[in-house]
Amino acid sequence: MIDAPIQTSFVALNAPLGFADAAEAVEQLAGHTLSSGRAELEIGEPVGVGLVGAIWFHGVLHTGSLLVPKVPVDVVIAPWSAGRSEIGLRPLGRLGSINSARARRFYEAAWAVLPDLVEALTAGPVGAAAPVEVPAAA
Repeated sequence: MIDAPIQTSFVALNAPLGFADAAEAVEQLAGHTLSSGRAELEIGEPVGVGLVGAIWFHGVLHTGSLLVPKVPVDVVIAPWSAGRSEIGLRPLGRLGSINSARARRFYEAAWAVLPDLVEALTAGPVGAAAPVEVPAAA
């Protein structure tokens, strides 16, 4: 048996959002940019459908680095369970070895923007007003 470490460049978080809601929410974010520190994620149009109905959108991850300023990515939304979805970033093209400067910049930027992406998806439609609380009549 070959004992080799598993290396993947797919970075993902599990979100408390059903797949249909997650897919609709990311469509609302198409054309927008999310920022977290120096990292930015531009979300583009849908580009494909994968296994188990997963969908992906074109994106560009800006790393904030002069050496590796941007990495083209797929923003992937996949069903996880009835009320949860997996939200991830998959780089397009080669990153080099897992310890290369390009890979490190990608991972740092991806892990920085993913929580903000999940938060944006679970927050509701882009531009939607916050719910208003109306006090009960006395």
